[in-house]
Amino acid sequence: MIFDNAGRQLAEAGHAWTYGAPPDIAPWGREFDADHFWSLLCKATREAMHTADVSPERIAAVATTGQRLATVFLDAAGRELYAAPNLDLRAVLEGTRLLNEYGPRIHAVTGHLPPFLFASARWLWFAAHHPEVCEQTRAVLAINDWLAFRLSGEISGEPTNAAESGLFDVCARDWSDEMCQMAGLRVRDCPPLHRAGEVIGRVTARAAEQTGLAVGTPVVVAGADTSCGLLGMGVIQPGECGVVAGWSAPAQIVTTGPVFDPQAALWTSCHLLPERWILEGNTGPAGSAHRWACNMLFGDADPLKGTGSWGAFDALAAGAPAGAGGALGFLGARIADYNDPRLLWGGWLMPLAGPLDGVGRAELARATYENVAFAVKANLERVGTLAPMSGPVRLGGGLARSQLLPQILADVLGRPVEAHPGHSVSALGAAMCAAAGVNFEGDVARAASAMLRVESAQWLEPRRKAQAEYLDAFERWTRAYTGLAQLSEQL
Repeated sequence: MIFDNAGRQLAEAGHAWTYGAPPDIAPWGREFDADHFWSLLCKATREAMHTADVSPERIAAVATTGQRLATVFLDAAGRELYAAPNLDLRAVLEGTRLLNEYGPRIHAVTGHLPPFLFASARWLWFAAHHPEVCEQTRAVLAINDWLAFRLSGEISGEPTNAAESGLFDVCARDWSDEMCQMAGLRVRDCPPLHRAGEVIGRVTARAAEQTGLAVGTPVVVAGADTSCGLLGMGVIQPGECGVVAGWSAPAQIVTTGPVFDPQAALWTSCHLLPERWILEGNTGPAGSAHRWACNMLFGDADPLKGTGSWGAFDALAAGAPAGAGGALGFLGARIADYNDPRLLWGGWLMPLAGPLDGVGRAELARATYENVAFAVKANLERVGTLAPMSGPVRLGGGLARSQLLPQILADVLGRPVEAHPGHSVSALGAAMCAAAGVNFEGDVARAASAMLRVESAQWLEPRRKAQAEYLDAFERWTRAYTGLAQLSEQL
């Protein structure tokens, strides 16, 4: 995506990618072809510049952002030995062992559980199954730090992604010798850390040939997608809250220092600004559940284009009243409890009165949206007991494109919602970091202030009647959620 200095999006381009599962890690493990992914990104870069009619020389700087928990191992020559998305669950056994033996200490240092999601457990898996990979590895990178390496040839890391590795001291904002030793990993294999907004290198001749960017274009440090998303919505001050609702929908509140959940149900992470931290409750698969519901209700659908679009789904859901005629959705979005990542059963629940005339496709569509809103509310209530919230809830990510969901969220929360539907807030946050590196002397907060697109945001106030309806519906959803959790233990 290309933005100008005022934060206006000039162009975007993208290509779908898929993950593979080699036989020794199927069905839980996932990997990706690094060369193929890089070729798609290079193609998209050229297409975006063509669409914007921007010459390579006019690109002032480039920054990368990407999904948290995704990991790439590089050897001494910079070749990828392992590249996997956040969905790679090969290390469940190794992570469970870490949790059983060191769980409280891991949470006290990293602010994160359970360990099997993180690079620390994946390293243990490779040590047990492919020790030659560990022997050859010289750098353990987050996915966007790997992309920055591909662009500049420079190995680097950054706190918002490092905090999701299981190897990071979230209070010290530095790699933890203790956590690295626990995983059997050498601290020197963790990349040197830089702040967001720092120029770490320049586009190499090889990368320029592949991407179409100009040789020497500054490469600037950005951060994880969710962290960049908060920046792109202007969620900077203590107490401010943001929900970047894409595949998942993490509800995050900014704090002035690290805040730890005594129950270890929440995550403590770093903000892109060095004097800020984040406390997070993640609903889990919110956007992916919406896509699944689109497919169920519209057939073979893609909510981003074609059949089952946002407009069609919104129109269907808008045909049902608040409370969805009694129907309740449990399609992935959940109450965060990272200390208990068990499988939950779910679906649509509905009152079985008479011939079910009161529940149709419209009610099921609305229940899908309400499921997301109820899960966000439950997570914000949990986070809010430890980190007080102020102001509106800012909503970005793919689900913010809906015209209906932000209003439902405002009604459910009983609090104003500021929706940012016009662009990718994560990409805008990365662009803010890039601008900080070349225009604002590395000051990310100044860059964010200059580029924040407040005029494109939508402000939604809670509606009194709907708010009253949702008080009862949320209580029923919470009781049903508890009952399904108990049922899941039996199943």
